Amino acid sequence: MNARSGNDVILVVVARLGEAESYPDVPLYEGVSFCDAVRRAGEGELLRVLPSSVWVCRWSPVVLGLKPPQDRFEGSLAPRLAHPVSGYLLGPPEGFPITPDVVIVRGGVEAIRRMLAATVPEDIWDGHARRLDRSALAALTAEESSLRRRTIDAVNRVLAPLSRWERWQSFTRYLFRSGWVTARFDALISRTLADMSICRNSTAIPLLTGRVNVSFFCTGGITWGGNRPDHLTSGWPWPIYRRVIQQLEGDDEPADEPCPF
Repeated sequence: MNARSGNDVILVVVARLGEAESYPDVPLYEGVSFCDAVRRAGEGELLRVLPSSVWVCRWSPVVLGLKPPQDRFEGSLAPRLAHPVSGYLLGPPEGFPITPDVVIVRGGVEAIRRMLAATVPEDIWDGHARRLDRSALAALTAEESSLRRRTIDAVNRVLAPLSRWERWQSFTRYLFRSGWVTARFDALISRTLADMSICRNSTAIPLLTGRVNVSFFCTGGITWGGNRPDHLTSGWPWPIYRRVIQQLEGDDEPADEPCPF
């Protein structure tokens, strides 16, 4: 069983660490963003993410509870986990050493729809108020594509080839070290695009609510996370994930390990 399934669904399991010193033999992630750590975990790495791990992104350390808000912009980020969270363990499902809290499932729209069809209404987060920056659930049930969804699709399709360009990666890493730039960029994308798709929408919200959420990818999820613009990301609390996979596979017992379809 691997992080990438035969249906092009990529699984990453996430567990909160009780202490930052837990699992000292697991490599410490150090890099641009939480979505980059999830990308690497989806490629097979077992990683720890601690408060010191993320060097550029100003969003993810705050919404994941790794750092307290330091200014008005960071204080406005919501929903977010309360600080302090000691850290996270990320990895592929195969050989993961502890019971996960959340499974991040990234994949095509139809694969995500199939999983959603196996849920009950109480499984699904309903606090998004149809805000596409926080959730794609409203868009998935709409009969027609909205202007905002088309805008998200168009922007992400432009960003995807740019993300393979080394100069673009260097430019964005330089630009978003600035809190001033980040705050003004967030004010724009929160009204027009998806926002914090991996860290908040697929991790923090399922941890906070115990419910499933689905999201379009944000600009960081495309640029730094290396995700496909035609895919979605989603966060599944572990008990719900096990039950859904059991139903999809037709097993009598809940699955002990994530294995989609």
